[in-house]
Amino acid sequence: MNSEATSVSCIILAGGRGRRAGGLDKGLLPYEKKTGENKTAKSKPLIEHVIDAVKNQVDDIVISANRNIESYKSYSANVIGDASEDYQGPLAGIAACLKHCKHELVLVVACDMPNLPGNLVTRLLSEIQNNSISIATVDRHHQLALIIKSNMLDSVQQHLKNNQLKLIQWVESVPYDTVSFNDMPAAFVNLNHLN
Repeated sequence: MNSEATSVSCIILAGGRGRRAGGLDKGLLPYEKKTGENKTAKSKPLIEHVIDAVKNQVDDIVISANRNIESYKSYSANVIGDASEDYQGPLAGIAACLKHCKHELVLVVACDMPNLPGNLVTRLLSEIQNNSISIATVDRHHQLALIIKSNMLDSVQQHLKNNQLKLIQWVESVPYDTVSFNDMPAAFVNLNHLN
């Protein structure tokens, strides 16, 4: 449960085709997280690592998934598929999930980022101010870890309608704030490829 005065929902994006992971559902791939001194924690699905990282920072979790729905329901009662069946990407997942979030502020993260920091929400909230988006950056590159306001749904849907499907392109089309995480770049490593 989020211990902060501000309540935040979370969308975990797990709705992709997994092309870079050989077509496998990335969120359900087992991963052993390094715990220090060359020790590894028990192998568990990537999405479990992401949930472990965010569960104390948010109040509710909505999972965007288009496959293996029953598997994802073991992590959240709110598993939402895209409105369209042609895999339009993260923006489509956000559009489908936003109306199922309990709060105005929504953390959006990818299912393949197992090292997200425990202070992600606090730091992103510190910069959201008057804009509707606060996004993490590492070396000035946007990361798929951001807080958006739920009133951005119309903007997201308009981009999808115009076939503008790139998440970062959408972020850069509206007023947004950035938060540098140059002090912890490894927190945003995503596991796009199977090794």
